[in-house]
Amino acid sequence: MQLTGLPIESVLGVAGFVAVFITALYLLRLRKRRVQVPYSALWSRVLTEKKRQTDWWRRFKRLLSWLFYMIIAGLIAFAALGPRSADEVVEGRHLLIMLDTSASMGATDVTGGVNRFELARQEALALLENVGGDDRVMVALFNNRVQPLGPFVRETQPLEAALRAASISANATDFPQALSFARDSLRERGQAELIFLSDGAGLQDSALDTLAIGDKVRVRHIVYGERSDNLAITGFNARRYPSNRLDHEVFVEITSTFERPIQARLELLTEGRIIETLPMELAPQEVHRQFYPGQAFAGEELEARVRVTTADADDAFPLDDRAYAVLPPARTLEVQVVSTGNLFLEGPLLLNTHINVTRVHPDRYDPERAFDVTFFDNVAPEMPVSGDLVFFNPPAGASPFEIRGVDDEPILTDISKSHPLMRWINLQDLNIARTSTFRRESGDTAVASAFGQAVIVERTTETRRMLAVGFDLRESDFPLRVAFPIFILNIVDYFAQDDVDLMYAFETGRTVSLPVPRDASQARVTSPDGRTTDAALHQGQAMFYTDQPGFYTVTAGDEAPIAVAANLASPAESRIAPAELELTDAQVARTTEGLIFERRDIWIWLVLLAMGLLFLEWLTYNRRWTE
Repeated sequence: MQLTGLPIESVLGVAGFVAVFITALYLLRLRKRRVQVPYSALWSRVLTEKKRQTDWWRRFKRLLSWLFYMIIAGLIAFAALGPRSADEVVEGRHLLIMLDTSASMGATDVTGGVNRFELARQEALALLENVGGDDRVMVALFNNRVQPLGPFVRETQPLEAALRAASISANATDFPQALSFARDSLRERGQAELIFLSDGAGLQDSALDTLAIGDKVRVRHIVYGERSDNLAITGFNARRYPSNRLDHEVFVEITSTFERPIQARLELLTEGRIIETLPMELAPQEVHRQFYPGQAFAGEELEARVRVTTADADDAFPLDDRAYAVLPPARTLEVQVVSTGNLFLEGPLLLNTHINVTRVHPDRYDPERAFDVTFFDNVAPEMPVSGDLVFFNPPAGASPFEIRGVDDEPILTDISKSHPLMRWINLQDLNIARTSTFRRESGDTAVASAFGQAVIVERTTETRRMLAVGFDLRESDFPLRVAFPIFILNIVDYFAQDDVDLMYAFETGRTVSLPVPRDASQARVTSPDGRTTDAALHQGQAMFYTDQPGFYTVTAGDEAPIAVAANLASPAESRIAPAELELTDAQVARTTEGLIFERRDIWIWLVLLAMGLLFLEWLTYNRRWTE
């Protein structure tokens, strides 16, 4: 038995005073009113005998009435002490409810709810409705970041409203971060309990060995989910072919977590229209990676969908069945050729329909005109205000690359094969009559060298890229080789960044940064659900958070909108098999048994009993059973 009410010393003092007061009232004799009546000695003997018979009964009735009031006073005094059972928790607890809102909680392999998240939210609301009056509760949502809904509070109605408004995110789960938050929040708090509402998907890959919650914290992990069957797109991207900017190469990674072989169908869509349907068979637990070349499609938005076609197989997690990407529109590059005439150089450029070539005689060259790339053939005039530069056989006096010397009939011995300019070509057997060699500066890259002497050098500055080729094309057999037009195309693609002209696709749950004009005062972001928000602007970058898969549109001022895509693309999150939390320093319970607060208020029954006795005393007094 525990006493949690008024101090026992105070109650005993008041109870003693009440007992003395009640006893004094019963000891005091009422002064009887004198009434004159006729008298006859005839009745004297009868009355004397009657008085002897009734005196003891009258004293007993008065004693019984006194006893009733003493019991009533004792019951009220005992109720004021606040008696409770010995096993009842009477000290206020600190309850931290952590609700998993990661993508895997959207799996539909549950009974009694739409998905795992709905069941977990119902559990959290039931806990809030049954906490004790002295309990303090904090609720936090977590995925790859933790979002507390407030501090520890006694009033749970605001928490209930926030929980009902919560929704699943398309983010992965960071369990170490969530548990670290729980540890820090419950540190040095009495009666601390952590209630972890999560499917545990991905716990197997989380490093929790060094994470200590504390042996004074009671931990409960309520696991949701029943199956692990899932078919997911865990990788999706595409790029244009440099030689044909209307053709694309698509890469898709599909992960199956089924324990048996299944059949599936992959669909590629652009602007909402299906352009390709590709059947496939997947082995148990297979990760299927495939390139699909020669995909010709128009439009900027590309979508991939995968679905299970095996009749008796059910995909329990639909969120990762789609993936999105955006291909920037193919723009025409403005290229300037400053030369007295060189068809070898102009030919590969003129054959490309996405390059607009402007031929300029050195005498009519204007450095104020803007071009994406400028080729200088045997000249090195004043550098233009913008654009990347390519120098073929620059003269020694004006070359921006310092010429170290001249080498006759050089042999190219060192080729940087990993450099994008050397993609698909080989220069080691190239015949050159004469070439200049360059002295490299800090940061320069020797693309091709003759016994350590740089012949082709690439330089990158803060504002542009430059390339120098030390020989005249007409003094080599380079233009006669198949590698030459590819080399020119590689130059344009490298300078125009076509090698990274991949679809703008990002992982959900990340902050995306896109370049915008530095003078832009506002950038609006439209999410896949149509919601529009302001992006944060910093040093010419618009930054926003992606929390759902689909297409985002960023509009900065009067600039054309920029479309980007976000995908779940998390193999760990797509493996939706439920897992149980295990900690090295604490036992983890799996149920909420004993967690729901049940206050057994004994004092109420004591007061009701006192009122019953009071009613009984009133009844006996009116029936003349007591005095």
